[in-house]
Amino acid sequence: MNAGSYWADLELLDHILRHRTLSGAAAALGVDQTTVSRRLAALERRIGSALFDRIDGKLVATPPLSGIIDRLRTISQEASLSISSLMRATAELKDHVRVTSVGFVLSAFLAPALDIFVRQNPGISLDFVADDQALSFERREADIALRFGRTAEQDTKIRSLGTLRFHLCRPSGVDEQTAGQVVVRYGERLAHVPEMQALDRLRPHARTALTSTRLDVLIAASLALGADLMLPESFARQDARFDLVVEPNATAERPLFLLTHPERAKVPAVALTAEWIAETVKAWQN
Repeated sequence: MNAGSYWADLELLDHILRHRTLSGAAAALGVDQTTVSRRLAALERRIGSALFDRIDGKLVATPPLSGIIDRLRTISQEASLSISSLMRATAELKDHVRVTSVGFVLSAFLAPALDIFVRQNPGISLDFVADDQALSFERREADIALRFGRTAEQDTKIRSLGTLRFHLCRPSGVDEQTAGQVVVRYGERLAHVPEMQALDRLRPHARTALTSTRLDVLIAASLALGADLMLPESFARQDARFDLVVEPNATAERPLFLLTHPERAKVPAVALTAEWIAETVKAWQN
């Protein structure tokens, strides 16, 4: 006998004990009385003993069943609580979406665009996870990832969102005599990315005052030092603290990809969030 039939038998006995009639148990189980009667008879045949006596029109447990009523009710209550918890967790999961990307993308691009999304989707709760590494979809560390690369787990849904343009920038008001002598940049681990290759080409003799994997740290350092750096062009154009340096070939582009959990992509809340991210990225590129 499989585990499913055991649970069905326990559920049947629990409802008969609670309602004390086959009709009451049938109503609670959502089946007809004939089905309950047939299932009870089959169970009694397997056990080899009658489980109920009929007294004054009510079903009363026989001694073999009486001895396990407390245990049966405990098991039934635990099963009911477990199913309720599972249903609550599933309902919450349907409306909870975890999005990961580098911290700057989350803070500078996605977070400022949340107002419309939240008004249009009041039932969806977003969780932004700032991380430079690809989080695991299998362990559900993320539902959606916005990345500057295609790296993903097997079967992950990948959607190209075009490119993001970077531009050589410097803080406004920097003395022209010292401009371009100092840069802040990513370290060796990211030296291969297009914007760093462009910076090497544009400022081959500049002193590197700081390296960091975080663009927000580089922005703060650039402002403190008057250093050149590569910034997303759409961000720099809207930030009065920076000027775009007008030089030949002062730009670089990186491809953007939207990665989605293969199963969670079917959930409406995840699909809506992914489409909002795609539209937000499109706005950066204009």
